Amino acid sequence: MKDYKKTALFVLPLMLFLMGMLIVTVSPLAGDEKLVWEGDVYSSGAEVFTQILKQGEYRIVAREIWWYNYSAYLAADVQYYTTDNSSALYWGNHFPAPGGHSFLQIMSEDVDWGPFSNGDTWHTYTIFYTMTDEVAMSFRIVDWVDGDYDNNVSHLHVRVYKVVTVGGYVVDSNPLEICAPWIIGALMLAVVVTVPIINYFRKTHCRIG
Repeated sequence: MKDYKKTALFVLPLMLFLMGMLIVTVSPLAGDEKLVWEGDVYSSGAEVFTQILKQGEYRIVAREIWWYNYSAYLAADVQYYTTDNSSALYWGNHFPAPGGHSFLQIMSEDVDWGPFSNGDTWHTYTIFYTMTDEVAMSFRIVDWVDGDYDNNVSHLHVRVYKVVTVGGYVVDSNPLEICAPWIIGALMLAVVVTVPIINYFRKTHCRIG
């Protein structure tokens, strides 16, 4: 076998190995998130508590709607409310909770739940929340529209997931999405570095021959 072919067979696996080590060293480690609590938060305004949670990052998913005026069939979700009573799930209009508040609070504080989610996604909202103390997490619905809890009906469903954080990254439960860009980049870099080396040895061999 020619020398440049031997060199190519050595260099290419070596580059792939080095790029693989780079992926392991630099990229965040992927891990599965764990559901640690699930429950309903009722429109009565009563506070609901999880079990004691450790410090760290959590992903919170809240969904569904509640009626802030059931007699008029007017609904709200975690962050928005409607004056359209034609459908409880699919709203013809929506408005943010008054005063910059959120209807669903965490630890008795307002939370920014993000852009409006309508009936096609079941009014589902996802945020990340950091627990700085080892205590129970609490949720409650605050009626910022009319303040009348006697005409409120229904609840919001909440799930709390513990997520893995490595090197400042919040790691999702899908490792392929995280690692794929690194793998593709590593392979491209290996090709870019290896091809010129092969060409160099090929030209050198041809001149010598």
